[in-house]
Amino acid sequence: MAFQIMFQPSNNRVSIRKDRVFRDRSHPLDIYDDAELIRRYRMPRHCILDLIDTLSTDLEPPTMRSYSIPASLQIFAALRYYATGSFQQVIGDISGLSQPSVSRIIQKTSKILSQRANDCIKFPTTPAAQLAVKQGFSSEFNMPNTLGCVDGTLIAIKPPTEREDAYVCRKGYHAINVQGVCDNRKILTNIIVQWPGSTHDAYIWGNSRLREWLEGQPYIGHLLGDQAYPLKQYLMTPLRNPHTQADRAFNAAHKKARQRIEDTFGRWKSRWMCIHKYGGPLTVALPTAVDVITSTAVLHNICEEQGVPVEVLQEGDDIDDRVDNVVQDQSGQQIRAMIIRDRF
Repeated sequence: MAFQIMFQPSNNRVSIRKDRVFRDRSHPLDIYDDAELIRRYRMPRHCILDLIDTLSTDLEPPTMRSYSIPASLQIFAALRYYATGSFQQVIGDISGLSQPSVSRIIQKTSKILSQRANDCIKFPTTPAAQLAVKQGFSSEFNMPNTLGCVDGTLIAIKPPTEREDAYVCRKGYHAINVQGVCDNRKILTNIIVQWPGSTHDAYIWGNSRLREWLEGQPYIGHLLGDQAYPLKQYLMTPLRNPHTQADRAFNAAHKKARQRIEDTFGRWKSRWMCIHKYGGPLTVALPTAVDVITSTAVLHNICEEQGVPVEVLQEGDDIDDRVDNVVQDQSGQQIRAMIIRDRF
């Protein structure tokens, strides 16, 4: 029988107890080769196994009582969500899990991954690491002393329950404005995932710890930013009104090098479609959305370090070129003029 009828003579009510349904949880590692794993989960077998080894202690239940979900299947469910942005019910059907289980898995896995962000997203602070990045930008773009590129990108979310209006971005939808810094290899070296979509890029930069750190250092190099950012000795922006051929050559090289952050955002979002506009807004609660975004940044760096391929889908231009009240610092002007004189 599919169910049993239990009679309760004390109140004449009838309750129905359904037999427990055990779902088929076929393991992806037993089914797919590397190409299929990358297509479905965006990571090859060895990367997924490393991820399982790293997260198992935090994800694995203390016992397998009540048919608990193994850590490996939790990771696969989370990866499938990150990779597709599909509804949790769809993820559950694919993984042999219930929708509430998928929701808990996404929340827990994202929290654990985001807590490891500092291990995977590192700004070059040592002379050796800085030299490697500088040499990369210099040889490829003829931009000396460059430590990375900075920009903001909008990631759509569902309307939050608090301060809903602050999250409406300039494009008219609810979003988080994420500040990212990348190196010459398209690896994220710094991210900030906390500001509502209406926040100006320059304001986020001005309140960042990275800006404080660079400002407290002697000149060790600079980032490249667009005209939404202030010109500083540690942050090079293009000339607003180039007059000479050298000025125009500098702007062209600056633009080409700064494209690296746009390329990085494109690869990050295309790999993890839950944060791409084609995947729709993140439908999880705001704290979990922050963890999901951070987690995908961690996974992006792992994939880039391992050379995992990705098909880039163009999302559109998120560049914020507003220049109202942007500072033109004298020391920044001097360094920019020296670069133009010596290189262009």
